[in-house]
Amino acid sequence: MEETSNLNLPYIMPSQAQKHVTHNEALVLLDAIVQLAVKARDLTDPPESPADGERYLVPSSATGAWASWENAIALRLDGGWRRIGPCTGWIAWVRDEDTFVVFDGEEWVDLGETLGSIQHLEKLGLGTAANGENPFAAKLNKALWTALASSEGGDGDLRYTLNKEASGNVLSLLMQSGWTGLAEFGLVGDDDLSCRVSDDGEAWREGFRVDHVTGQMSFPNTPAVDALSLITGTAGSFARYDGAGEATMQPIVGTVAQSGGVPTGAIVERGSNASGTYIRFADGTQICHHRAAPTIAIDIAFGGGYRSAPQTWTFPATFATGSTNEIIVQGSAGAVSHSVQAVATSETAAVWYHMQPGSASAEERPATLLAIGRWF
Repeated sequence: MEETSNLNLPYIMPSQAQKHVTHNEALVLLDAIVQLAVKARDLTDPPESPADGERYLVPSSATGAWASWENAIALRLDGGWRRIGPCTGWIAWVRDEDTFVVFDGEEWVDLGETLGSIQHLEKLGLGTAANGENPFAAKLNKALWTALASSEGGDGDLRYTLNKEASGNVLSLLMQSGWTGLAEFGLVGDDDLSCRVSDDGEAWREGFRVDHVTGQMSFPNTPAVDALSLITGTAGSFARYDGAGEATMQPIVGTVAQSGGVPTGAIVERGSNASGTYIRFADGTQICHHRAAPTIAIDIAFGGGYRSAPQTWTFPATFATGSTNEIIVQGSAGAVSHSVQAVATSETAAVWYHMQPGSASAEERPATLLAIGRWF
């Protein structure tokens, strides 16, 4: 054997004359391939005025002095070119691309393409320096994560798995502005999912929380919404907030009620009895309606015409105490020949009668009555 096994450096033989030649040849090779850095890897023609010591990776289809030197290292030496064949695993720095390449036994490829895995790194910094507190650090403007498609050997899903040691630890996404924490989302000191905000990075206010056992949401700093989150929806109902941190489900149609002018019951109440029908609204409005059909005569002289005897309509629902003068009562006879006059006499009843120009004997005379006021 007259050469080394890996770098093919010539040996100095015992009986060799001019041993310095062999020694210098080995130095030349070492100088060319140790800490290998080439100027370029994409030139198909040798450069016109290279300096001694310059090295290039020869691409396919090279011409001139580099013809048939594909993947070889072209070394400029003593005014000529010398071909050095690479071995599998050699790494070179390509100066004009600022990148490392490695010879895989067939061609030079980017070093990153051959790194199947990097295990047990203690620090990794992308665009910035990592340290003991932040062993992974990245300084960049955009980041992309995409699922490995099934056509590429994956399943098309992308799931991040983050784990903390115990319930009392923190697992969160902390968002800062000017290095001051303003929002935090995650499992902060317990196992419930929460989102909290701050204006100084010191005092934190919780926006919402999701119980990890029940899945129920709460809103500690929004009392009305927090109260609603505790109730279960019922068909035909609405949620009523009491202003003191409590909310209940109430029927839309049911019994209206109030306390100090604040509605506490249903939104609409509807009822009927022998005196007619009524509708009450939560804002206090009350409408009463009745279809009367008494048998009466219109024979009492009145203002140049005639009227019937007064008829009493007891309201189907009582109006608010003291609101008699505010109750509007209207009546219609459904006939062109005469009209109906009506007026409230109390919160519980109204008086009405028929009127027409001439007198008329007794007969059934229907009238439609309507009263509008307030129930509180």
